[in-house]
Amino acid sequence: MVYIINDIIKKEIQMYKIVFYQDKNGRREVEEYLKRISSSKQLNDKRVAGKLRYQLELLELLGPQIEYPQARFLRGLKYPIWELRPLPERVFFIAWQKDNFVLLSHYTKDQNKTDIKQLNHAIRLADDWFERFGK
Repeated sequence: MVYIINDIIKKEIQMYKIVFYQDKNGRREVEEYLKRISSSKQLNDKRVAGKLRYQLELLELLGPQIEYPQARFLRGLKYPIWELRPLPERVFFIAWQKDNFVLLSHYTKDQNKTDIKQLNHAIRLADDWFERFGK
C-alpha cells in the first residue's frame, strides 16, 4: 500500500501488482524488451521506455480504471485483454487473480488496426499462463 499525505487527510490507495509473463523456459519477453530500450542510446527507445514506465505506474495505481489513450480494452476476445499504447509500441496484458496484471507480449504497430497475429500470440500466452497458474 502507498499512502499519500495531504495537509488535512491521509488516504489509503489500492495498488495493483504487475507481473511479467514468463514462459516455461524462464524467458520474459516484455521485461527483456523494457530492459533493452531502457539502456539504449537511441532517442526513440528512450522516449518509448519513459512512456511505458509511466503507463506501468498508471496501471499500478488505476488498475482496470486506466483509460484511453494510455491503454485500450480489446473487445470480443477469448479473455479480457488490454493493450498499453506507448507511441507506436503495444504491450498486451491481462488481469489475473484479484489485483494482478500480467504483461504478455509487445510489438511495434505499423498499421492502423491491431495486428491479428500479435493478438493471437498474446491469447496463446494467456492460455499458457492460466493453464500453469490458474485464473
